[in-house]
Amino acid sequence: MRQRPSSRNISSSLHWSERGQTMLEFAVTFLIVITLIFIMVEGFSMIHTYTVLADAANEGVRYYLVNSGNPTGAQNRAVQYAANTLHNISALSAVCTNIDPSSAPPGRVKCTVTYTYVPYLSNFLPSPPTMHAYAEGRTVN
Repeated sequence: MRQRPSSRNISSSLHWSERGQTMLEFAVTFLIVITLIFIMVEGFSMIHTYTVLADAANEGVRYYLVNSGNPTGAQNRAVQYAANTLHNISALSAVCTNIDPSSAPPGRVKCTVTYTYVPYLSNFLPSPPTMHAYAEGRTVN
């Protein structure tokens, strides 16, 4: 008659054959989690950058309307506003124009801010997107 192996022998043989599995599972899981964290940080950074651009466009429109149609000052104000937050402003530009020149100045104003996004992990994103944000405003007589 065949004897049944003791539970001690079974557990030690299973443990020996699965020795490297835990390390492998941890390594794979750790890489996936770290990758997801970096992707989330980059995504949140893009959202933050777009929010700053939208606020800069609003600031340019406000400056244009308050200072009675000074497009150069409005563009400078929008760039200055974005420069206070963004880490690289070399690819930042702003254009503020009077949309409805037939009305009394300043009339209807549009300010567009354009920025080529600079990712933190630039090696993984070789062609970064160009972000555009604009704002419009109108004076009421």
